[in-house]
Amino acid sequence: MLIVPNFPAFLLLPIGRLWNGERSKNTNFSSFAELQKNDEGLLIKTTIINTLGLKKENFSDEKNCLFLVDDDGQYLEVDLMINGRFSVSGFDKPNQKIAEFNNFSFKTNYQEVSNKIINEIIIPNDLLPSKLSALNVFFVTNEQILAYYPLPGSGPNIHQPESFPLAKME
Repeated sequence: MLIVPNFPAFLLLPIGRLWNGERSKNTNFSSFAELQKNDEGLLIKTTIINTLGLKKENFSDEKNCLFLVDDDGQYLEVDLMINGRFSVSGFDKPNQKIAEFNNFSFKTNYQEVSNKIINEIIIPNDLLPSKLSALNVFFVTNEQILAYYPLPGSGPNIHQPESFPLAKME
């Protein structure tokens, strides 16, 4: 079971294999996420590493997608894009979006440091699942979908909250 710790500790989630657990042949990018519960909510920090130093202007759709699943099956999807934009959406079941929270005043931070792109967002306590039961994080590029925890199926489908690893807040 994954446990999201309270400040100052972090839960580190490497995102290094394809969505199905196979080894990726494309090594241009790698990614990882760090999660931490604090007084304001949940701090999500993602780092995208551009291993070849490719120009960021050549990429636009790369993003990290974090899913936080409540014990009733509803879930929150947080997308942090390579260009610093973000999207936060609520789902009542797989692929059935019920809310977009992009008009909220989220605390965010975006940095480009050497060959790394670092995104941070704090999801306020009001938006967090009342009882976190599972989570997963993905790195989506034009060519592939990498995952922290692999998923079943014959093709990539990241909206499988029932297949995510169990999780809880500390």
